[in-house]
Amino acid sequence: MKLRSLFFGTLCMLMLGVSFTSCSDDDDDSKKNDEGSKVELPENRVYILNMGSYQKNNAGITFYAPNKSLDVIDDIFFKQNNAKLGDAGQDMISYNNHIYVAVYGSKYITKLNEACVELKRYEFTDEQGQPRCMVAENGKIYVTLTSGNVARLDANTLAFEKMVAVGKNPEGIIEEDGKLYLVNSGFGYDNRLSIIDINTFDKAENIEIFQNPEKILEAGDKLFIQGYGSNDYNNYPYPVVLFDPTTKTYKEIGKGVYMAEHDDIVYVIYSETNYADNTSTHTLYSYNAKTNEKVEKAFVQMPEKLKTSIITMLSINPENGDFYIGAGNYTTNGDIYRFKKDGTFIEKFECGIDPKAAVFID
Repeated sequence: MKLRSLFFGTLCMLMLGVSFTSCSDDDDDSKKNDEGSKVELPENRVYILNMGSYQKNNAGITFYAPNKSLDVIDDIFFKQNNAKLGDAGQDMISYNNHIYVAVYGSKYITKLNEACVELKRYEFTDEQGQPRCMVAENGKIYVTLTSGNVARLDANTLAFEKMVAVGKNPEGIIEEDGKLYLVNSGFGYDNRLSIIDINTFDKAENIEIFQNPEKILEAGDKLFIQGYGSNDYNNYPYPVVLFDPTTKTYKEIGKGVYMAEHDDIVYVIYSETNYADNTSTHTLYSYNAKTNEKVEKAFVQMPEKLKTSIITMLSINPENGDFYIGAGNYTTNGDIYRFKKDGTFIEKFECGIDPKAAVFID
């Protein structure tokens, strides 16, 4: 990224967290647990986590009905709970008919029902650190913490159970074949992938990859890792690499700032942003994890405004393959651009400040 000040370099490292679609191990249950809802919601729902402006206590969750049966609700968390979500919404996932949100600055995780009514929360201590990213598996929530640990919480009660030390400032985390894989950015100075056996959850194996990694996802039994590639905010190379968990080696497949997966295809957006005038240029491509074929072609037909906007999120609806691309400027309300699986533009709708992650309820 070009013409970036130290302030923006630091701020954007915080903001560019995991933004690909987070829907893991949901029960196939058409009956929604909407108890306590102040509004009648349709069956199909999209929730957008908006990070908000850092330290402004204005994170929120936007509701969107993809079938247009209900108007957009700009902050359904506030509407349902009469309370602000907090400072710096960081990650959001769905699991077993509930929604979990990590709020970085406010240092807590909250459990919501499918109408975004808050049920429980766990507040982390200063020693435990601030939550970054989450994954759910076998009735547990695993969350990376700035203290250099991964915490395990009971998904039902949010009771804290245990922590395992990993690298410095762990970021994105996934589960694959009974193991947790997570990357450690070290605020720019770590270069390791950590692996933890879920069955024992007692120690981590650390493998050197590239410097300052941030995101990780699985596609076709392969791992894809994205990051900054250095600690020089003026010259981030933004590598996207394919990691082989068997040989524990990796190879670069291109550059990227955002990535998401659907049907074993990884979709990548690489952006170059000029913060002097807040404009961006974007390169899009996809990578088939089954055939190892890279397609150097835009997977969506971007409207003119999006072509120069700062992108903050890429998510894909796992049910129908629709793309949701978030754009914003980190200070005022952003927009979500929705596309069909074939890349055709559907519509744009307004959301909160800095759209960051999406959860899809069908």
